[in-house]
Amino acid sequence: MRIEFAMWANVQAFCSAFIILAGGILGISIKFRLQEIAIFAIIVGVFIIFFEYPRSKRGKGSNTPRPGQEHIAPIINFLGPVGRNYFVRFIVYLCMCIPMFFLLPTMLGGICLFCSCTSYFIAALLGEQWRPISLAWGPGSQVTLQVKRVATSEAPTAAPPRAPMHARYNNSSTADLVEMERAEG
Repeated sequence: MRIEFAMWANVQAFCSAFIILAGGILGISIKFRLQEIAIFAIIVGVFIIFFEYPRSKRGKGSNTPRPGQEHIAPIINFLGPVGRNYFVRFIVYLCMCIPMFFLLPTMLGGICLFCSCTSYFIAALLGEQWRPISLAWGPGSQVTLQVKRVATSEAPTAAPPRAPMHARYNNSSTADLVEMERAEG
């Protein structure tokens, strides 16, 4: 079983963007000395939220897209290799997280973004790339999601204390089952 590091990196970068955004707002509201970094943190936070919102298609299995991602995913798909290549994301996010270490409120967000950079680097080394969940975009097209139905068992008809499963499905009486257990053991 192969771990898909891009899924981890997506969630890490998405969450770190909110931490960076909160740190930037805090840096401006408390009036720290380097408010330019706080403004940069707000811009970076909004950019990463926008860029990381659409989830990538998994290699195996199924995944659930985020609500409304069908509106943002065509933009990332339109960027081509810049939007799909995780090595590019690693370099861009690494450059974005370096200034975060110079202001106290944005430092935690910078550390989180650095962790997601590391995950994207591993994903790039393993050959993963961003793929849209559905390519049914365009005027007049509908994005359809396939939902798997989980098989459910029938509700029990007998009240609780129920007989064991083997006793319910065999036509043997309980006395016969007790005799069979005594003979075996």
